[in-house]
Amino acid sequence: MKRVLLCLLGILLVIVEGSVTNYINIFSVSFNIVIIYMTIISLYLDELEAGIIGAIVGLTKDIAVGGIFGINGLILFLTSYTISHLKDKIYKESSMTIFALVFLTTLVDSIVNIATTILVYNSYGIVKLLIVGILIMPTLNSLLSIILYKISKKSILKLKED
Repeated sequence: MKRVLLCLLGILLVIVEGSVTNYINIFSVSFNIVIIYMTIISLYLDELEAGIIGAIVGLTKDIAVGGIFGINGLILFLTSYTISHLKDKIYKESSMTIFALVFLTTLVDSIVNIATTILVYNSYGIVKLLIVGILIMPTLNSLLSIILYKISKKSILKLKED
């Protein structure tokens, strides 16, 4: 039941991200709350659980957002599985750990999306894409992740107990 609820919450966040947070721009960047969510819950789930939830939420995001189908599913699957695999070697209760993990996962997400955008759509604003994707977006997502982690810490620790 826990897995189903986590998956449904991820799908709800895809809807919220597509309808609300994409219109909140800071430095012409919107937050990626789905990757923040998947990074945090992956610290408390098994590899297979985290990977499957990441793939389902990512494919839902691909269907909802559009673009190159399968990229978000693959990114969320790989990052969720990797973080879940390394969870025993990571100190989870530190805000700096959450900051660093979200920074890295957002960086991977940005690099893969930039590479596929350049290859598929022949985009020429590569300098702007690199500045936004490598500096601004990971930093903003990481700062937001610390705030969200502090707010939902009790619920996350309850996930750890279950």
